[in-house]
Amino acid sequence: MEFFKRLFRFYINSSIHVSFAVVALTMFTYYQHRLPIDEMLLAFIFLSSITGYNFVKYAPVAKLHHRSLTQHLRQIQIFSFMVFIGLFICLFFVCSKVILISIILGILTLLYAIPIGKKNLREIGLLKVFIIAFIWAATTYVLPFVTDSFLWKDLIKLINFEFIERVLWVVLLMIPFEIRDLRFDKKHLKTLVSIFGIWKIKIGSLFVMVLLFILKMYTFDIEKIWIYFSIYLSLGVVILLAKPIQKPYYSSFYVEALPILWMILAIFNLE
Repeated sequence: MEFFKRLFRFYINSSIHVSFAVVALTMFTYYQHRLPIDEMLLAFIFLSSITGYNFVKYAPVAKLHHRSLTQHLRQIQIFSFMVFIGLFICLFFVCSKVILISIILGILTLLYAIPIGKKNLREIGLLKVFIIAFIWAATTYVLPFVTDSFLWKDLIKLINFEFIERVLWVVLLMIPFEIRDLRFDKKHLKTLVSIFGIWKIKIGSLFVMVLLFILKMYTFDIEKIWIYFSIYLSLGVVILLAKPIQKPYYSSFYVEALPILWMILAIFNLE
């Protein structure tokens, strides 16, 4: 049993789970728009998500304590290096335009962890959540459309309601994390939850979800609108149940598993 507990902790802490969530949202886009699925792009997104998340989470720790890393962190370090090798191989099999867009998103990820002057983007609390949401939305909604025949002028067409909706999905997914981290965030770090308070942000989140669902009813097949109802219902539940003191893995497993649930709904109902 202890082995499986350690394996599960590694699955979460090595960013495998959150990377599956990113891939799941990408799959949602494929089924949402009936696009041909590019397995190599999915592999590229999965491996780049692990690389990016592990760099942001563990690079500062490795830099400060490189001589005294725990066995667990060393395992993640070795795993991340192997993933990076796989990511490098994937570069030879994805569209050059995908690579260019990914480089821009990668720079944003680097700036999230590396200070510009005295601060990095992570320490600009209110901006942090929208940067992460933008990176997720660009990865999961824009990249599936980018092929060799894709025209750069068509990029602006993808900044539409569904892109904004995707950004807001990720912002809403992060609310339980912000509620959890409220006790640990530095006082000068302004986040949505610290600015508005827990109950106001919960009520505001519900208002945003209701508004998005109403707008969706006018732009989507009414016979399948229940899929989006399920998405907003699940988001509403996890946000309302979120507390500053949460059960282990409430946010890092259950909340981050929601995109996987949405992908399953899309597979069976959006084909």
